[in-house]
Amino acid sequence: MAYLGAAAIEHGSLFKEVLSKLRMERDLSVARDIQMSMMPESCPTIEGYQIAASSTPAREVSGDFFDFIDIDDSNIGFVIADVTGKSVSGALVMTAAKSVFRLLSEEKLSVGDIMKRANKQIKKDITRAKGMFVALLYAELNVADKRLGMCSAGQTQPILLSAKTGEATLIETEGDAFPLGIIDDADYQETKLQLDSGDLAIFYTDGVVEAMNKKGKMYGFDRFLEVIKGNSGLDADIFLEKLINDINSFVGKAEQHDDLTIVVIKVD
Repeated sequence: MAYLGAAAIEHGSLFKEVLSKLRMERDLSVARDIQMSMMPESCPTIEGYQIAASSTPAREVSGDFFDFIDIDDSNIGFVIADVTGKSVSGALVMTAAKSVFRLLSEEKLSVGDIMKRANKQIKKDITRAKGMFVALLYAELNVADKRLGMCSAGQTQPILLSAKTGEATLIETEGDAFPLGIIDDADYQETKLQLDSGDLAIFYTDGVVEAMNKKGKMYGFDRFLEVIKGNSGLDADIFLEKLINDINSFVGKAEQHDDLTIVVIKVD
């Protein structure tokens, strides 16, 4: 009887483990479905510009996302972000953040004001989700003037590849850099960038420069900047492919520990 009782307890424990695993797999499936539904199916087609984007998750569910927003005939907005929460919680925060920026972009506010209002709304949305925040960059491109206005909330510094000089430089963004959802009154400010024909602007999440190989060496900003400089003059989609291939070559067979997201905008 003791043996049968012990066996019953063991089988009961195994059954609970199986149920827990099934629930987890279901949660991951739901989260992935939410994420896939919110990612753009393709990049916008804009006369005089080339846009390419890619997002590669490290696990079943990504913490990264990007989005493009049609503001009007002269302006297009875009978002690139990294949410701390994973699984269903992270996917839901992504959905909320995407909706907030789409709604605010319709109100014809400045880029800085959009970020400030988005921060307050997202903070309200995730009040009960302790430890969650969103590292995000929002930008608007004035198509006619070739002018880019951007605001960063804890995202990695964008990179400008100048067609005139051939140099790749990190763009210093202005104002506070707190990720969204941490404090109410962060002073986010717009950084303005004038683009010229042939220029490329590269936006990316920290998983790119923090990618590691089996020796524990980090990919880093220096290598990323050199690869960007070495592939000037290419179309945006080929340029993006070269960047991804170099990252993959560096990492080799090491396990990917963070999501990789890159958005490239080129002026023809």
